[in-house]
Amino acid sequence: MNPLEEWAEELCRVFLGWRLREDYDALLALEEGSLEIDLLSGEAWCDGDPLPPLFIAGELRALLVGLLEKSGQSLSSGDSARLEVEFAIAPRRGPSPMRAHLDLACRAVLSIQGAQGEAQARTGQSAPAN
Repeated sequence: MNPLEEWAEELCRVFLGWRLREDYDALLALEEGSLEIDLLSGEAWCDGDPLPPLFIAGELRALLVGLLEKSGQSLSSGDSARLEVEFAIAPRRGPSPMRAHLDLACRAVLSIQGAQGEAQARTGQSAPAN
């Protein structure tokens, strides 16, 4: 596995983890859609419409910048990094109170200094801890 694939996996893992809690209710309010985050600028769109700044976008951007610095790399004008997420509300199953949660499927796509990396991950088993 090349380093950018490892980074893409880490970006997906972080998106699906506890750091999403700051934006979780906003995504619940949207109910379903396609979210895209430009990991270089931190900008985000849902179904093509721009969104106010998301906490998770800043966290993912900081993670990517940290990974680049740690490896001694820097960004160039032709680089791109994005996270694509499909999300939808699903009822919570089991003995817990019936509170809706999000099913999330994400894909990180990185193209940095001519190298490519991609990873996918999904969840639907539980919501992030609050």
